[in-house]
Amino acid sequence: MVKSLYLMHGNQHLTSKVASLFLLLSLIAIGVVGGVAFYRAREALKQAAYNQLSVAATLKEEEITRWFQDRQQDFFAIAKFPAQRQIDKILQAQSASKRNLATHQIANYLIDITQTKPDFQEIFILDRSNKVILSTNKQHEGQYEILADTTYIEKIEQGKTFAPIFYVSPNTGKPAVTLATPIRDAAGVRQGLILAHLNLDRIDRIVRERTGLGKSGETYLVGSLVVKNTFISKADRTDMQAFSMGVSSQGIDTAISGVSGFGLYQNYANVPVIGVYRWLNAQDLALLVEMQQAEAFTPARQLAGTIVLVGLVSVGVLSIGVYWLAQQLQLSRAQLENYSHKLEQKAQEALAANHAKSAFLANMSHELRTPLSAILGFTQLMTRDPALSAAQLENLATISRSGEHLLTLINDVLSMSKIEAGRITLDETNFNLYNLLDALAEMFEIKAEAKGLELIFQRALDVPTYVRADESKLRQVLINLLGNAIKFTATGRVILRVSVISDRQEQSSEGLTLHFEVEDTGMGIAPSELERLFKPFVQTQAGLQSHQGTGLGLSISQQFARLMHGEIALRSTPGQGTIFSFDVPVNRAQIIEESETRVRQRAIALAPDQPIYRILVVEDKSENRQLLVKFLTSIGFAVRAAENGQVGVSIWQTWEPHLIWMDMRMPVMDGYEATRQIKSQAKGKNTIVIALTASAFDEERALVLSSGCDDFVCKPFLEEVILEKMAKYLGVRYLYADSQPTVKSTEYALKVESLSVMPQQWIEELHQAALRTDEKQIFSLLQQIPSANAPLADGLAEAVNSFRIDKIIDLTQPGSP
Repeated sequence: MVKSLYLMHGNQHLTSKVASLFLLLSLIAIGVVGGVAFYRAREALKQAAYNQLSVAATLKEEEITRWFQDRQQDFFAIAKFPAQRQIDKILQAQSASKRNLATHQIANYLIDITQTKPDFQEIFILDRSNKVILSTNKQHEGQYEILADTTYIEKIEQGKTFAPIFYVSPNTGKPAVTLATPIRDAAGVRQGLILAHLNLDRIDRIVRERTGLGKSGETYLVGSLVVKNTFISKADRTDMQAFSMGVSSQGIDTAISGVSGFGLYQNYANVPVIGVYRWLNAQDLALLVEMQQAEAFTPARQLAGTIVLVGLVSVGVLSIGVYWLAQQLQLSRAQLENYSHKLEQKAQEALAANHAKSAFLANMSHELRTPLSAILGFTQLMTRDPALSAAQLENLATISRSGEHLLTLINDVLSMSKIEAGRITLDETNFNLYNLLDALAEMFEIKAEAKGLELIFQRALDVPTYVRADESKLRQVLINLLGNAIKFTATGRVILRVSVISDRQEQSSEGLTLHFEVEDTGMGIAPSELERLFKPFVQTQAGLQSHQGTGLGLSISQQFARLMHGEIALRSTPGQGTIFSFDVPVNRAQIIEESETRVRQRAIALAPDQPIYRILVVEDKSENRQLLVKFLTSIGFAVRAAENGQVGVSIWQTWEPHLIWMDMRMPVMDGYEATRQIKSQAKGKNTIVIALTASAFDEERALVLSSGCDDFVCKPFLEEVILEKMAKYLGVRYLYADSQPTVKSTEYALKVESLSVMPQQWIEELHQAALRTDEKQIFSLLQQIPSANAPLADGLAEAVNSFRIDKIIDLTQPGSP
């Protein structure tokens, strides 16, 4: 019983703690919500006020500018009207009678103007001594006028206005503007002046207009008079008199300095306002439109108060259910902890699996590419031996093709793994689309001719020459689709069509969508195989019979197409053919500079009159190290080798090579640390370090370059890449072989009709041997071909040597036309 009471008391205590904590958190939340609401509302109101004040300022600025432009036009109309001749008579008349007649006419003309255009307060004419000889105010005639603050203008330029000079009128004590223009005789000599005092009441009315500015809204003009800033126009004239010593505020000072803007600041009377200030450059005036912050932000304070009040009421209601929640929390706590533990365990397992997969791919890339680099490298090195026979060169070519085929398979597997890991991204560049299509046509032409197929490339007239897209991925997709089409087509044709989709809704002047179609007349695809066609490592029945590929080509192509914002679709009719199609959004590109394609030449030695270039090879694998040393030595370089980074740094310090080929993964000291030590020293900045790595990941490149390497070459490498890099960084020049080794021509077009010279039983035996991939039996059968048909035997032998036994299977297929 005591234990039960103790447990009950403990539960009540826990509930009280939860209730108190809930109440505290609720109050904090209400305060935070109220504060955030006030801040967000205040920001919204501030922006709305800025927009409102900006519109008012813009309208007033336009009206003020238009008013001064109109007065300028009117003033020049007065000065250049036909009355100009009468003015000349007044200034040049010899007799009093002529002068009085002209004066009477001009006076009437000027009075009419002041009556029709009340913006001109007074108009008068001065002679060369600045004496008033005629005025609409007779009291000023005969007096002399001081022209120190006169706005002097002589001509009107289209689209420009004048900058008025403001001064305090000695008669009214208010800011005033006086316009003046010279009176010149026929010789261009100034004879006098026409002056006009402007009536600025219209400016005052524009400024006093407070529509949309609320109760505290205020607009005023400020100008610079001698050494102070003063009000030029303001709604409250008493304020203008109260600040006779000048006015100043953040908005006024900023605008007078020639900068327009808006902000929160204290105005000339130290009242917090939100204001928009404009510098009227044409009039040398500052226009300010302001509203008191107290009025602008009142709705925000009201909203925040309402939220706090509603929140307090809500807290009272919600606190009733806190006890029930506390009990539910106790019941579900154990379940949540158990579930959370399982989720955390699963997440850790997934993370560990992902890391393991990445590490496995990195290691497998290195382990597979390293021996393959040696195979392909030594194959290239052996082909340089002039003593090799044509048969030996043929065998080396077969080894090279096999190695490159293996490299393609490795790249396919790694590409799919990188796609699944989300490590493939778009790399858009400007390129020549026509050149890409021509290169593909040249690539597949020989394969199509060997099978007796017609290869057709159709390009619409509106397809642009230069586009911006991911050229590499687009090329890979087209290569996979064209390769499959030729591989699974026995007779007929393969067509690639490229066109522009013109009805794309979002298409702009630069953007468009290209439509690609690859059509073949092959065996087609059964409906039952369509669903799994794009799955990785899955092949159709025809693909299994061909004994080629990994089943990744279409899967990788689909992923690349989706990455380029497209989707591969297909239409197939068994026995008639298949059409693969996809769309790629691209942008038109400007004409780009394209280097001319050079005929590939093999470098055999260094050109004369060059220094002895010292090259250091740092590589832990002896076969790869030996490969580079032999190759570079054969060209004429001075070469040394090191089995790890530590030895490499030691050799570099004493030998000071011009260039280092640096493997990045090595025992004792890897290439990253060795490069950092070399580049950290002063003389190391003159040593070129180029990384050699078997990694297949793009991020490896960034890591290598960040360690200080100057460039990056991926294994397996080509001889020409090695030589080009050294030519790029050292300026090395080479001697090239005068002629290239000729490869035995095997361009004999294998067709079904070609086999008609042999008995049907022989054809059936050849078909069965090809299905079993029994090369020994195939060559035994080829020896039975008569010598008169030697090209046929050579063509079939080349198909076997180039791993294209599928050609023989297709040619000997029972029932082939």
